[in-house]
Amino acid sequence: MARVVEPDFLAIPPREGLIESSWVEPSAGETLAWPPRRQRLVVRVVPGHDGVWIDAAVQTQALAGAAAGGGGVELVGGWRQESESAEVETRLVAQLAPSTAPIRELPPIDQEEFLGPPQVELPWSRSSYPRLSRAGHKIARDYRNFYDCDGLVSTAAAFGAGALMANTGFDDTMQTAWQQGVEPTGLGTFFSGCKDIGEGRYVLPIFGAAAATGLLFEGNPVGDVVGEWGSRSLRMFVVGGPPVYVLQMATGAGRPSEDRGSSWQFWNDNNGVSGHTFMGAIPFLAAADMVESPLLKGTLYVCSTFVGFSRMTDNAHYPSQVFLGWYLAWASSRAVSMTETHFAGMEIRVVPLPMADLGGVAVEGRW
Repeated sequence: MARVVEPDFLAIPPREGLIESSWVEPSAGETLAWPPRRQRLVVRVVPGHDGVWIDAAVQTQALAGAAAGGGGVELVGGWRQESESAEVETRLVAQLAPSTAPIRELPPIDQEEFLGPPQVELPWSRSSYPRLSRAGHKIARDYRNFYDCDGLVSTAAAFGAGALMANTGFDDTMQTAWQQGVEPTGLGTFFSGCKDIGEGRYVLPIFGAAAATGLLFEGNPVGDVVGEWGSRSLRMFVVGGPPVYVLQMATGAGRPSEDRGSSWQFWNDNNGVSGHTFMGAIPFLAAADMVESPLLKGTLYVCSTFVGFSRMTDNAHYPSQVFLGWYLAWASSRAVSMTETHFAGMEIRVVPLPMADLGGVAVEGRW
C-alpha cells in the first residue's frame, strides 16, 4: 500500500477513506508490449446512511510519462455496502475481475496489424497465362462497368444534351462565334496544332508500347507507372471505341464545312461524334485517374479538351459532336477506374504510434 486513510464515520461531515496501492510496473517478460504501462489500484470508501459507498478503479500510466497520477481508468466497480458482516475484500475482487479483457492491446511497436476482410484470390492467379487472363478479366469488368445502370443513365442524359445542341440553333451559333472569335487568334493556332494528339495511328502504338514496357519492367516503379498508363489507355479505347463508331453512324450528322447543319439524320453520315476528340482525351484522362494532386488532376482534365477545341477551330466538328466524343472518353475512363478499384480492394493497416508520454495508434487505408 502506498497510502491508507481510514474513514471517520463520527466526523461532521464524515471523512471518506482511501486505499491507494503503489504503481506496479510490468515484469521483464512484458516489456516488449507497447505502450509500456504501470498500474495501481485506488479504492475510496465514502460513508453513507447505514453503510458506505465503495468505489474502486484500476488506473494505468505510460512508463514514459513523468506526471503523477493515473492515465486512463480501465476497470471501475462501485457498490453499496450495507453491513459490516460481508467480506469487503471478496466483493472488491469480484467486482474488478472481468471475464474478458476490456481493452484490446495494441500490437508490439515493431509489428503491425491488418484489419478488414481476408484477401480474396484474384481470378487470374491460377491461370496458365496470368497476364493474358488478367487483361481479359479487366476488359470484361470494364465493359460491365460501362454498361451498368448508372453508366447507361448518364450516357442517355449526355446524348439527350447532345441532341438538344445538335438539333437546335445552339451548334450553329457557337460554331460561328468560335470561328470569328478564336480561330484567327494565337489560341486558335495552338488548338489547331493539337489535332495530331487525337490521331489513332500515332497514339495507339504509343499506348501499346507503354503497356509492353510495363510488362517487361514489372516491379520497377517507373515501369509500373508507364505500364499502368498504357494499359488504362488501351482499355479505354477498347471499351469506348465501339460505341463511338456506332453512334457516329447512327446520328448521321454532317460537318460544319459541308453546309448541311448539325441536325441528326439517322444513318445518313458518320460525323455525329468526334473520333479525334475521343482519342485525344484518352491519354490525359488516363493520367488524371492515376494522380492524387487536385491541381495536377484538374490540369490534365483541361488538357483533355484541347483536341476537341482543335476540331472546332479547323471547322471539322460542331460543339455537340466534340462534347459527345469527350464524354465517351470520360465514361470509358470511369469504367476502367472502377475496375482498378474493384480488383485492388481496400487494406487497412494499424501501427502503434508513440506520442510524447502517451501511446496511440495510426490507421492507414489503401485501395
